[in-house]
Amino acid sequence: MKMTNMRLLLLLTFFSFLTAAHAQKKTAVNLTGYWCGKITQNKGGIRPEYSIELYLTQKGSTITGRSFVYFDKVYAEMSLEGTLQDGKILQFKETKITAYKRLDGMEWCLKGAVLNVLKAGSVWKLEGPWTGNTSFGPCIPGKIYLKKSIPRV
Repeated sequence: MKMTNMRLLLLLTFFSFLTAAHAQKKTAVNLTGYWCGKITQNKGGIRPEYSIELYLTQKGSTITGRSFVYFDKVYAEMSLEGTLQDGKILQFKETKITAYKRLDGMEWCLKGAVLNVLKAGSVWKLEGPWTGNTSFGPCIPGKIYLKKSIPRV
């Protein structure tokens, strides 16, 4: 009887270890780094597509950083903060425009987004919808598509 209990205890310990290792691996996403891609804006916006870069720092589930949105020589840089939820979703909002150049009559949006954290092969991606506001009211929303990359020099 003692040997059976010992085997059962060893088996339970082994499966507990596997379950813990799997859970740890699943939540071990680190979003710290440079992300680049495109941001789209639905019909009626100034442009249908812009370039976007995120520079993120992750501490636990807390995300801080900055975003840089641009086309031609027009750009805006914004501070952002957010959270990583279950290692699967990055939710962030831009809190302040820190630098910009804009066209006459244009105002940059402070955006918020809910992005899915995906991995395709060895490439990490962030994808999902964004919304935003200016001092005039809501911006025309769109989608964000980013890949984790090596920063350009």
